Amino acid sequence: MHAVIPAAGLGTRLRPHTLTMPKALLPVAGKPVIAHVLDLLVPAGVRSVTLVVGHLGDELVEWVRGNYDLEVSFVRQERLDGLASAVVLAGPWVGPGPTLVVLGDTLFLADLAGLEGCGRNMLAVSEVEDPSHFGIVVESDGRILRLVEKPSEPLGNLAIVGVYYFEDGTGIVGACRDLIASGRRTRGEFQLTDAMQLMLDRGSDFGLFRVDDWFDCGKPETLLDTNRILLARSGGNTTSFPGALLVPPVHIGRGVTCENCVIGPSASVGDGTVLRNCLVRNSIVCESARVENLVLDGCIIGREASASGRAASLDLGDFSSISL
Repeated sequence: MHAVIPAAGLGTRLRPHTLTMPKALLPVAGKPVIAHVLDLLVPAGVRSVTLVVGHLGDELVEWVRGNYDLEVSFVRQERLDGLASAVVLAGPWVGPGPTLVVLGDTLFLADLAGLEGCGRNMLAVSEVEDPSHFGIVVESDGRILRLVEKPSEPLGNLAIVGVYYFEDGTGIVGACRDLIASGRRTRGEFQLTDAMQLMLDRGSDFGLFRVDDWFDCGKPETLLDTNRILLARSGGNTTSFPGALLVPPVHIGRGVTCENCVIGPSASVGDGTVLRNCLVRNSIVCESARVENLVLDGCIIGREASASGRAASLDLGDFSSISL
């Protein structure tokens, strides 16, 4: 099975971190966002992926190729004009067989193994409080009747999560091409929801499956919330570490140095990090960072960043240095 992973967004709400790192490579609960996605796709039978990349896309492609035994192709989306455009760009690598489209910044927990060969197109959905911010599904007895992107009027509360399965990948590519040719945009973009509605209008069969665990990584505060939830569910990766008192759940990377520290709960510490005289909780410290004499609570410290001083709330980008 093939997967298309749109990951060209700039991640502006996560700046400064996304100025130097693709959003899909931001760490959460001990591994990049894209790794959480791929770790669900591989057991489902995905053997090849097309990454649709943008800013810093080379780094994302290199990371996936270096960490997964997958056939990896990629294409750049220069104009960020919607998911339908991303799917069309991936079209040369999409064949007539089963195809998944999964957003590169969408974290979810679901068993996808039963999708291949299920006999119909399938969309992952979840109940939301405010449907006006999502693509919404109108269904009856598990069969999708209508799809509306960010409806202005209430149509239901089942939102499309960002996991799409197509029995024939060429079908969705063709519908996206037709949508773009028509010039029809919703809120300024060519929406995948509108392309799928074209397929429905032409008689394609769509079913749905529910995803209860759906996590947002779009802002610093939601990234930290997701880090906390996933660590709590996994239990972290260690309960003891030299030079530190751990308050689980925590994730400690490889080659970490700790001296006189309290780490946790809900702390992720990246590879090669140096921590001295610190209390780190509810925070993400990226690889090769150095933190000394600080209390970190609700902070994100970027790669190779350096921070020292006193208690603070920090959102420090890669290669930065601050002394308080």
